[in-house]
Amino acid sequence: MPATTKLSQKYQIVIPKTAREQMSLKEGMRVMVYPVNDKYALLMRDSNDRVAALKGLGKEVWKSLGGGIKYIKQERASWHKK
Repeated sequence: MPATTKLSQKYQIVIPKTAREQMSLKEGMRVMVYPVNDKYALLMRDSNDRVAALKGLGKEVWKSLGGGIKYIKQERASWHKK
């Protein structure tokens, strides 16, 4: 369930308790904010290992396509048909 927070005069926000708990955020931890568009931004825990932090991102997309390898093989096969 989304929670509302307020932007301070210094452009700071407090991350609501439910989000902190679910993300296992602790005092002093760093977070990354990725602007998506003019309405949305993505908040992630910062990691020293950027590759590990992004591992598995979007894996549900490949599952919906019937698996990554199968999908890629089908796409490559379609190139030769043209």
